[in-house]
Amino acid sequence: METESYQAYAKEENMPVSWKDVTEIGRFLKDDKVEKAIGKLEKVIEKELAVPFKKYNSDVGHRSGHSDPARYPVKASEHVLEVLRSAEGNAEHEGLNTDNLYVQEFITNQGQEFQTPGRHRGQTTKAAHVKIVVGER
Repeated sequence: METESYQAYAKEENMPVSWKDVTEIGRFLKDDKVEKAIGKLEKVIEKELAVPFKKYNSDVGHRSGHSDPARYPVKASEHVLEVLRSAEGNAEHEGLNTDNLYVQEFITNQGQEFQTPGRHRGQTTKAAHVKIVVGER
């Protein structure tokens, strides 16, 4: 008995970005159509649209057009956009209709912290794991 798959996913591990920024981006994009999510991320990269920070908003200033704290996490948005486009390509390869795709799940986890060599015992850099599941409506 064959079961049809109505979802596809893409993931990237140890992206060199803040896990908290990626989590807020995921909250910002969840349940959007894939085309709309890609448009939102491109606007964030151009600093036209700010990502509202709901949970990790300590010392985050307010932006024009938002009554809540918001930021422009450009580097994290570029990495998430890459993963989202990959998920869309995987869905197309699976035979799903790309016009009806939406962001079904956006899973983030903390990545491994890396020690960079340098003075004063180096510094730790942040990393994040992301898995984006897109599905058909």
